[in-house]
Amino acid sequence: MAFIERSYRKCSMMKREGDYQEGTTKTAKVKNSRAELLQELRSMGIKTEAFEENCTLEQLQNLVNGTRWLDRTYSDDAGQSTKRKIVSDDFGPKGYALTAVDKKMLQTLLASSGRVSSLALSRKLEIPLTTIQRRRKRLESEFLEVAYSLKLEKLGWRTADLLISTSKGVASSIGKELLTHNSITRVCRSIGEHTIDLHAEIVFKSNTELLNVIERIKALDGVKDVVWTEPVEVVGKKDSHALEDILKSSS
Repeated sequence: MAFIERSYRKCSMMKREGDYQEGTTKTAKVKNSRAELLQELRSMGIKTEAFEENCTLEQLQNLVNGTRWLDRTYSDDAGQSTKRKIVSDDFGPKGYALTAVDKKMLQTLLASSGRVSSLALSRKLEIPLTTIQRRRKRLESEFLEVAYSLKLEKLGWRTADLLISTSKGVASSIGKELLTHNSITRVCRSIGEHTIDLHAEIVFKSNTELLNVIERIKALDGVKDVVWTEPVEVVGKKDSHALEDILKSSS
């Protein structure tokens, strides 16, 4: 760490210049013995050989205080605790931890659709910018999907969901075949309704185009039936309560 390296250089320089005396360091601010301070540094993973002879008691105390600050700043709980609580595998087989800070960041990022800057997050949550940047990179990598999407209706296009029933054992192969059509943007296997095996999202301009695609799909070997549904109006969207429930379940 740059902080520790600077401390070591300062200690060495002061020793060479003779700017300190051991007896003058026993002030009211120094409450630990040399052995206790060195032991605390070792407990934080720092090799203390370089400091045992080159630093005064007061300098060791300052070094410990600075290292404690670094540990609080860069700890996974942003100063609350260095122990992370491992959640269940709801978010994946690796068992990633979600701390209280992670949850606040997720709520803010989702509410802003990812448009909030890391600096604004840092100021809002009162967390160092470097911590926000590191956590944001992890959250966006593991828990968030960030992507642009076209407002198709503005360009004169429409979307519909195709609900496809297939013969047993051919759903995957038919799904791959559907993806070769330029108008089909996504295909998913589904469970629940026993007559529906695949969901496909289609982009089209007219009913004639939609019907032509449906007829081609029905002609595929293994396809039993195709029905479609088209959203015509967004009634509303509410993510906040669902998000709260998801984050609570990960505690």
